Amino acid sequence: MMTPRRPSVPRLLGLASAAAGTALLVLAVPRAAGTQWSAVRASLGQIDGSHLAILGALAGVCLWAYTYVLSASLPGLTRSRALVLNCTGSAVSNLLPAGGAAGVAVTYSMTRRWGHPPRAVAACIVVTGVCNVLARLVVSVAGVLVLAGLSVPGTGWVAGAALPVACLAGGGLWLLRQPLRRAVRRRTPPRLFRGSVARAVVRMRRFARRCRRDCREVWLRSWPRLVGGMAGTLTAQGLLFLACLWVTGAGSGLGPAVAVFAASRLLTQIGITPGGIGITESAAAFALVALGGAPAAVASSMLLYAAFTHLLEIPLGCLTGAFFLLHEGRRARRPAAATTPRDPSEPPAHL
Repeated sequence: MMTPRRPSVPRLLGLASAAAGTALLVLAVPRAAGTQWSAVRASLGQIDGSHLAILGALAGVCLWAYTYVLSASLPGLTRSRALVLNCTGSAVSNLLPAGGAAGVAVTYSMTRRWGHPPRAVAACIVVTGVCNVLARLVVSVAGVLVLAGLSVPGTGWVAGAALPVACLAGGGLWLLRQPLRRAVRRRTPPRLFRGSVARAVVRMRRFARRCRRDCREVWLRSWPRLVGGMAGTLTAQGLLFLACLWVTGAGSGLGPAVAVFAASRLLTQIGITPGGIGITESAAAFALVALGGAPAAVASSMLLYAAFTHLLEIPLGCLTGAFFLLHEGRRARRPAAATTPRDPSEPPAHL
């Protein structure tokens, strides 16, 4: 008699984290906006089908814009396959806590099935990850500076003066990385590692050098498309954010809404809940209401934004993942072309 298979601990943790993120979204966003669910339901009831069509179209633009980043970081990857890869990986990432690792595994598996070499896939994963973090960091810093200037007059100038200094300091450290690396190497004992540990360290260093070289080649070859793709993705997400505020009549100004959107981008990297769901929307709702937005409309707009940027990607990713499995399974079952032996009396085909 076969015993029922018990669910694994990571699967249970993933389901618990997804449920916690959804509950946090439903319960915390109205509380952060200072309103009740009855007012939120009334605000959502005023949205018609044309508004939902506009929001859905903007969500599709967000997904399509990121295909330029994926295709630029992985040579030979078409836009259609990049769209399937983006939707499937996003669905996995949105279901698990710190789901970026699971999304990376899905990306590696799918691209290897498509025939891309491992080193190119590794460089693609590193380059896209760095581009995502850096782009959201820059946008978030700009949004925080604008919010500081809106809330406390004069602080925006101080922060604006400190930002170039920080950039210059970071650039100086980047230029001095080779001398600093040689200084650390001289102070490191020559026989700190021995035996198998030393061999493992040597292999890791070689892999890091190859990965760094591959990533540098990808960046030098495709940096205009990478920068343009990330800018297009964040712009499309910002337009979707503003459209959600518009269809609900939140009443917040354009400047504060853009600043809140920009400042909240770094919160999406929080791994407590998948994609930072619930945390990002609650912080944005609190800031928008503090800047003069209508509480019920702001809460409903944040719920709409989360639905189109997070929840909608889960069923869409399931569909694209099923399409990938069916298509690859059909290719694997396809019989090879039969070859018939040539008659020795016939002349060769090239004559």
